[in-house]
Amino acid sequence: MGSVKNMGWLQSFVEQYGVLVLILIVALAFAGIIAPGVLSVSNLSQMTVFGVEIGLIAFGETLVILGGGGGIDLSVGSMLALSQIIIAVLVEHGVNVALAAVIGFLVGGVMGAFNGFFVVQLGIPAIIVTLATLYGYSGLALVLSNGVNLSVFPPGFDVVGQSNVIGLPFQFIAIYVPVAIVMWYITSRSLFGYHLRFAGTNERAAWLSGINVAWVRFRAYLITGLLCGLAAIIQSSRFATARPDAGSTDNLQAIAIAVLGGTSIFGGQGSIVGTILATAVVTVLSYSFGYANINSVIETGAIGAVLIVTVIGQTMIRTVMRRRRRLA
Repeated sequence: MGSVKNMGWLQSFVEQYGVLVLILIVALAFAGIIAPGVLSVSNLSQMTVFGVEIGLIAFGETLVILGGGGGIDLSVGSMLALSQIIIAVLVEHGVNVALAAVIGFLVGGVMGAFNGFFVVQLGIPAIIVTLATLYGYSGLALVLSNGVNLSVFPPGFDVVGQSNVIGLPFQFIAIYVPVAIVMWYITSRSLFGYHLRFAGTNERAAWLSGINVAWVRFRAYLITGLLCGLAAIIQSSRFATARPDAGSTDNLQAIAIAVLGGTSIFGGQGSIVGTILATAVVTVLSYSFGYANINSVIETGAIGAVLIVTVIGQTMIRTVMRRRRRLA
C-alpha cells in the first residue's frame, strides 16, 4: 500500500515538475560550458543572491494569475522601485532606517491594494490597470529621486542584503526560504488558497458557493505589493543604493517565471514549488550569461526558448499521463 502511494506521489511530481527539473539540470550544465567556473561554491552563492528578489516578486505574480479573471500585474518592478526610493527619501530626511524599511514595505502593500481595488472593485481589466500603474509608480519614483540613485543608507543596513548565515546569503536563509514555506502553505493548505484556486478555475461556481471572489483576488494583489516592498528592502540593502529604475526588467520576467513554473495564464492551476524551480532556471541562465559577458538580447531569447520548450514538454507529459490513467 505504501509503495503504491509512493508511486502515485512520484508520478504526480514527474507530471508537474519533471520537465522543469530536467531543464534546470540542463541549464546548470549549459552554464558550466559557456561560463567555466560559474558553478563554483562562491558563484552559486552569488547566484542565490541574484534570484531572491525576482523570486519573491514571482510568488506574488503566481498568486495574482492563479486567481483567474485575467489577473496579471505588470507593475511589480515599478512597485519595487518606488518602495526603495521611499525608504531612501525617508532616511535622507532623518527617519530611522528600520522604520523607513517598514514604511517602504507597507507602501508596497498600499500600491498592491490600489491595483487590486481598480481591478476587482471597478472591474477594469488588470492589464490596463497595472500597465497604467507601471508608468505611474515608475514616474513617481523618478520625481521623488530627481532621477538619480540615492546612496543614503547608514552602516548596518547592508546586513540584510550582503551578510551570510552558516555560509549562505542572509536574505536567502532568513527571508526567501521562510516566505517560500509560508507561500506554499497559503496556496496548498489554507482556505484562502483553496478559494483562490476555485475562483481561478470557475468564477461563477465559486461565487455561487459563497466565496467572495472579489475579496480573494484583492488580497492576491495586496500580498503581491507587500512582496515587492520586501524585495525592495533586500535590493536597496544589497546595493546600498535606491535606484528609480530598479526592477525595470522584473515586470515581464516575474510573469515568465510564474508561467514557466506551471501557472496557467487562465488561472486555477499553478504551484509555489513550480515557481521556485522556474526561478532557479531563470536565475542560472541570467547569471551565467552575465558572467560570460554575453549580450542580454541572447539571454532574453534563451529564456523565451526555455519557456516554450517547458510548456510543450509539460503538455506532452500530462497528455501521456492522462492516457495511461484512462487505460489503467
